[in-house]
Amino acid sequence: KMEDELERGLLLPQGGGGVPEYHRLSSDVIERTTVLIRPSRRHASARPRTARGVGRDAEDGGEGAESTTGQASLNLVLSAAGGIGMVTLPGSFAILGYAEGALALVAASTAAAWSLVLLDSACKKVNKASSASYGALVASILGPAGCYALEALTLVYCLGQVVAYVGAIGAQASAIWGHFQPGHRLPVNWATAGSALLAMLPLSLLPERGVMRFAGAAGCLCMVYIVATVILGDATRAALGQGPCSLSGGSLNPVAFGRSATRLLQNLPIFLFSMNASVIYVPVRSGHGPSLHGAPGGRHLIALSVAASAMLYLSCSAAAYYAYCGGVPENVVDAWPISWVPGLFARVLLCLELLVAGAGIYVPLARASLWHLIFGPRAKAAAAGWARLAASLGILALGAAASVLLSGALALPLAVTASLCVTAQLFVLPGLAVYRSSGSVAALVFSLVGIAFGVLSLLALFGVLGSD
Repeated sequence: KMEDELERGLLLPQGGGGVPEYHRLSSDVIERTTVLIRPSRRHASARPRTARGVGRDAEDGGEGAESTTGQASLNLVLSAAGGIGMVTLPGSFAILGYAEGALALVAASTAAAWSLVLLDSACKKVNKASSASYGALVASILGPAGCYALEALTLVYCLGQVVAYVGAIGAQASAIWGHFQPGHRLPVNWATAGSALLAMLPLSLLPERGVMRFAGAAGCLCMVYIVATVILGDATRAALGQGPCSLSGGSLNPVAFGRSATRLLQNLPIFLFSMNASVIYVPVRSGHGPSLHGAPGGRHLIALSVAASAMLYLSCSAAAYYAYCGGVPENVVDAWPISWVPGLFARVLLCLELLVAGAGIYVPLARASLWHLIFGPRAKAAAAGWARLAASLGILALGAAASVLLSGALALPLAVTASLCVTAQLFVLPGLAVYRSSGSVAALVFSLVGIAFGVLSLLALFGVLGSD
């Protein structure tokens, strides 16, 4: 059966080349916008590169250019800790309590690290072309079913991001407008629709290899300021003031454990969402030079990047908890009054980050996944002209409508998509890939654990397991 599929071009061979690339449209978006640190020179130990990936052209450092361990680790850290998880995780951390939140972060970090170890093992089982991107790896080992499942999950994931992003932008825009124009209220729903159709839509139609290729870098710079404001602003003010919980404006006290299994299941997906770097790891590994042990990738790279990401999240969440305790809002920037200039600047930068990330990453990625679902995983011609406009408009209109129905909620769409899609990216597909390629029972168990957790967390999020 596999030989028949190979002849029809449905699978990538594990030992040779010659088969067209898979998931090229979506893989290009992921690599262009999330592999931020590009190799600038060829290492002495680098071999000629034949696979597509980081460093494949002069712009990325020339043929055969390979990233160092430091560059590869920084790419993974920026991908995992440079997004919206940094403003949503402190709220989930506060709901669980400082000790339970820390343990949840350790659990999420362990799962993320093991997922990368499985992906590293799977990449060693296939040829160079098959290990150049997450999509190619899935196609090589899991075949057509894996191809279409990956694109469907990616489309749902991107739609969830768009829902959260346009809702958050709308809420911040309405609040800022109300501060400067107190007599002229801007409804949040109108601000949400305007941000989607008047701001994000035009930006999403710009050439993807033009200015929007810097969407990931712009978002990371904005997030650096927000994290610095939390750590240096809130934590410092609380430490110089009345100590823990002093900025909450109430009589809150530090709580170690939330003691609620339902709340844990509702919030743990945000921890997994924040720590997930599975999709970006494969192209980063493809462009990584020989490790300390003589092979690309390597567990030292995984350990370094996951530990650094976890420490960044822990620093931000612990600082916010020290200042506000259980009063940390769903979006940490909402804790700051707009009249406080650093807080106002953080809100503006958050809107900018979400705008460029939505328009430069998630709308193009959703568009690419939709195209792969329609024309197959081997499609290479991206949507153009009216088709490009219609796809972008449909994605953003659907995202804005869902955000309005959810009253602009930020954590809920992220948690739902994490329960459904991140668990598949982080647990299910890596585990199945290793089980299919090497027969590892432990990898299969890892996949089954992800499926069970995803189902339980979805039931908790939709209230099936009760409110407590």
